Amino acid sequence: MGTTELIIINDWTEEIKVYLTLDEGEEYVSDISKIPFVKEITNPHQGYFILGPSKFISYNSPKGKTFSGNIAFNSPPLNCPTNDFPMGINLAEFTLNSYSSNPKSWETVDISNVSGANSYIKFLLTDGENWNAGPTHPNVTKFKNAPLGKNIGNIGVFPYGCDICTASVSPPLCNNKPLGAPSPPVPQTEAICNIQRASANAGGTVSIFYMGPIPGDMI
Repeated sequence: MGTTELIIINDWTEEIKVYLTLDEGEEYVSDISKIPFVKEITNPHQGYFILGPSKFISYNSPKGKTFSGNIAFNSPPLNCPTNDFPMGINLAEFTLNSYSSNPKSWETVDISNVSGANSYIKFLLTDGENWNAGPTHPNVTKFKNAPLGKNIGNIGVFPYGCDICTASVSPPLCNNKPLGAPSPPVPQTEAICNIQRASANAGGTVSIFYMGPIPGDMI
């Protein structure tokens, strides 16, 4: 069993602000000050850094430590849209190298559009054991999101308002919905939102690409 490396890549023409928020747990990497590339700390579990065009950073958690959290681009995670981000914010979510904290657990990756979507994000999964999105998708190597309302059938993507993939049960309550969001939310027809593999199969690389902003008129 190896360890899985995370790479974040700016595949856009302008520099971006990258927010990393870490999950807490026993044997987790949860202290943001221990992440060498995070230059600005907003709280003990969150910080951000600037990534220039065509630049990347990589991170491999210490042996025996689970690396779990999310990446947001140009804004920290938001539950509801704002004037600056009227389409809300989407997240690149990940749980990697989780065997030591729970040998029966899974490594998982996904894109969450539950609270909106401001960014085109792509995942590339390479050089390790197969990832899957359930029995109908046994070998997933890449996935990406589309604008809100256009992700049905898109593996690895939680649609707007659909906090359990195939249903909207307890999404964030907001006074207004993100620009372009369907009303009511339209869930996936299959449980294909989580891309996963057994934690014992860790290894290889998970690359998260920022592909650019979603234009505000994409409805």
